[in-house]
Amino acid sequence: MYAGMIIAAVLLLAAVPVMATGRWRYIFRLFAIDSREMTVEKLNLAVHDPDDITRVNHLLASFAGGFNAMISSPSQADAHAYCDALPVLNQPFAEEGVAMGYTLRHLFRFDPKRFEEELVRPRPEYRYLYYVGLGFWSGMRNHSQEKVSRIAVDLDPLHQFLVFDGYGFKSAFFDYRKNPGSLKKRLDELDGYSRRAAYQGVGRAFWFLYRDDREAMIHHMTQLGEHAADAAAGVGLASVFVNPDRLDVAQSLGRSLPRDWQADFHLGMCFALKARSINNLDQFERDMDRAAPAVRQAAYESIRECDRVELQVRADGKDDGYRRWRSRVTAWMVDHVEYPLAGMKSDSRSATREPVVSR
Repeated sequence: MYAGMIIAAVLLLAAVPVMATGRWRYIFRLFAIDSREMTVEKLNLAVHDPDDITRVNHLLASFAGGFNAMISSPSQADAHAYCDALPVLNQPFAEEGVAMGYTLRHLFRFDPKRFEEELVRPRPEYRYLYYVGLGFWSGMRNHSQEKVSRIAVDLDPLHQFLVFDGYGFKSAFFDYRKNPGSLKKRLDELDGYSRRAAYQGVGRAFWFLYRDDREAMIHHMTQLGEHAADAAAGVGLASVFVNPDRLDVAQSLGRSLPRDWQADFHLGMCFALKARSINNLDQFERDMDRAAPAVRQAAYESIRECDRVELQVRADGKDDGYRRWRSRVTAWMVDHVEYPLAGMKSDSRSATREPVVSR
């Protein structure tokens, strides 16, 4: 009896430093994503150019690495350190993976206040990615529409819609080709603008799935009916966000899309530029230096308008702020920016200087 008590005491004492240092989290490596399965080849993505394959593979591996670091590192700071050590291009994808692992790290407990206090506010430069990653996690957990809505409802009133974007991305990226009908069945039960936000995530997924098969991409977007334009916004965002140093890639794709989708695609380009500018302003400016002067001016002017409208809709505090944010910026770009982000229109009264981009 005494021997058993002594053994138990020894085990308990041995466990204390393990618990205190967080090393017990190594057990979560059982849930880690195998980065070898997250490749263009394994996922059968329509990406053919060798350089593009390398780029996408690195982005996918960074996403998986961020998730793995978040769930199994002794401290959350270790997970962010992993992300910071990556090339700037890949860091946002890793931080999205970090957000996906947040709930698992907290043993499946989710508190929106803690999520924003512990993850979003300390690193606001990745705020968009964190909400998207949270929605991706909901998709991986196959949460119902009601469940994902409950998760999002108490988050930031504008950015909470990015949770639905992440939810839609997962639903399309992993599930659409297996069962195309399941996408509408899952997403069409979402209420209000959350449904449109989810289809914007679908568009981002379609860009990865059909990147170098434009005919297939357009065909599958057309099948979304009234939400095809929402998907076009997601395609525009993904095409720029993955290639911030090569805006001509997105411009070429944008010119091939039906006219009815072009305003939304244009908005997606703008939001991707905005996201990249707050991820790392120095790198963003270096990327912009690669672009033609007219394109560079259009990019900076569009971001400035995006910032201005965001401040306006936040100030009035109405429930439909995210929708109005997007619709107002879309209308402004139609009036002032040559499609697709080719320069400012000749009759635009926008300033010719490059505005300061907020961090």
